Order: sequence, then C-alpha cells, then structure tokens
Amino acid sequence: MYQEIDQGNMFNAIWEFPDNLSDAIELSNNISLLNDYNNINNIVVAGMGGSAIGGDVVSILEKCNINCPFIVSRGYELPNWINERTLVICSSYSGNTEETLAAFEDGLSKKAQVIGITTGGELELKLKAQDKDVVLIPTGLQPRAALAFSFVPMIKILEKISI
Repeated sequence: MYQEIDQGNMFNAIWEFPDNLSDAIELSNNISLLNDYNNINNIVVAGMGGSAIGGDVVSILEKCNINCPFIVSRGYELPNWINERTLVICSSYSGNTEETLAAFEDGLSKKAQVIGITTGGELELKLKAQDKDVVLIPTGLQPRAALAFSFVPMIKILEKISI
C-alpha cells in the first residue's frame, strides 16, 4: 500500500542514507584537485532544490570552522560582490540545472574561483572546458535523496583547500 503513496520511494532513500554517507565519505577522501584555491575571502554555493541543500547543511555543520562568509545562492545570478577571492561551488545533481549553469557563467565573468559537484551533464562539460575542478558523484538517486553526496564533498573540498 505504501508504494501507492510513496511513488518516489523516499522511504528507501531515507533508509539508505547511512550507506550513502559512507559512500560519500569514501568518494570525498579520493578527491584530487588540479587547481590551487588561494586567498579565498568568501564562499558561495550555487544550486537549486536538493543540490542547494548540501550548502545549507555545510553552513550549519561547519559554522564554527569556516572563518569567512559562506552563503547559498539560489538563482541565475551571483551576488555583485563576487570576485577573484571568491570560491563558487556549483552544485547540480543532474548537471543541467539552468540556474546553476547561469551562476557558473556569472562566476566566471566575475573572475571567481569555480569548482563543481555533479553527476555530469552540461555542468561537467563546461567545468572541464574551462579547466575547472569537478567532483563527480553517483547517478541513479533522486536529487533530494543525494544529500550525502552534496554536502560531504563540499566539506572535503573546504578541508583540502585549508578553509
């Protein structure tokens, strides 16, 4: 009967969250960044829906450890104060979220240091075309159920760049 109510199988997604956390930690421990991220004064996570929630979780879990402004931007444009000392983390599970793709372009135009977290799509192609780092996460989940793969890599990225 619950299958009629839970057509997206969120029960199973919630049940598998501990396994996703373990997998996300293993994936994140293997992140290798090609670019240097120097002199970061602020951090912006660009995303929508489930992909942006990872940024919200990081801002709560790491608020005592991050010593610079950290915001989540949900929309087509990034704040006007973005510059070369800003780290923009573009998060799109599908890699095709139009707001995140627009924010990526906006970050580049403002000379921000940009990195992405995605399963692929246009975001992966655009990041690679600009020689930007991309963290590839597993496909096959509902974006809102991919929370572990959204926030754990962000935390590991910040750790690797000494923020």
